[in-house]
Amino acid sequence: MSGWIPVGRAETAPELQAVGEIAVARLDDGSFAAFDDACTHEECPLSESDLEGGKVVCYCHSSEFDVRTGAVLRGPAREPIRVYETRVVDGELQVLAP
Repeated sequence: MSGWIPVGRAETAPELQAVGEIAVARLDDGSFAAFDDACTHEECPLSESDLEGGKVVCYCHSSEFDVRTGAVLRGPAREPIRVYETRVVDGELQVLAP
């Protein structure tokens, strides 16, 4: 998949969901973040993890990532996750996938 991928209606988007290999999060401020769904430590799905403000905490080994930048906030993960641009067009949430 490449280009702008429709995710669904922005107003009904869940807090955290998987869209293919990308996780999409609805943040407390009403914005959205999209990032790789696999933790860089052991490939656990981040869409099944906990979203705490602007970070996702992997359920496998508690690695923490900033969902806006992809930066590792706490290990054991050492590599950041890739992040993707999001937008809302006519109420539809979209993710820019490579």
